[in-house]
Amino acid sequence: MLSFDPPLIEGRFVSRYKRFFAEIRCGSEVVVAHCANTGRMTGLLVPDARVWMRPQPADRKLKFAWEVVEINGERACVNTARANQILANASVGEWMPGARWVQREPRVGSHRFDALLDREGNQVFVEVKSVTLCEDGVGYFPDAPSVRAIEHLNLLIELATQGIETHLIFMAMHTGVQQIEPARGISPEFAERCAVAADAGVSIRGLSVAISPERLQLGSTCPVVL
Repeated sequence: MLSFDPPLIEGRFVSRYKRFFAEIRCGSEVVVAHCANTGRMTGLLVPDARVWMRPQPADRKLKFAWEVVEINGERACVNTARANQILANASVGEWMPGARWVQREPRVGSHRFDALLDREGNQVFVEVKSVTLCEDGVGYFPDAPSVRAIEHLNLLIELATQGIETHLIFMAMHTGVQQIEPARGISPEFAERCAVAADAGVSIRGLSVAISPERLQLGSTCPVVL
């Protein structure tokens, strides 16, 4: 479980611009909050939607950072770093039975994965992807073309073919997501590489997340359809 401390501040979404900036109305004031999301955020940028942001330390350029949005009664966490943090804060046994934690963001070549675990003396590499694009109960990744995501997937495939245990975990960071699929209409190459990865032995699965303005809680398995 990952609790928001200090508590989040509620506001209303106004606009997003230059990718990393979001205007949020708090009472009669409009503030600018950091938006830690490089994707298109399709379906989440709804004017006047309820949002929650966290206060940032005094040494940060922006006083606030956007965390959660509510759309049609469902909530999504827009901070893509949270998916990795949720797993880091949970017991490894909750999501990877039989393994133990070794390191966050291990470097392999020129890339970093999200986690390095150990299983009986053998390395286990884990890459986590945050899923916020939701249409009719289906979560799609990516929500924008991503060369980096394809490069990560290709490296997982390379490691798997060497006999190294590898995992790709899609985190449903939108409470409306009931199953997850690669976004073929947005990135056909990523979808194709997912199928290749599964054939190569990469474990691909999804996990749901309970999202509230107070906390993010790791949930149950979310089906992935390749």
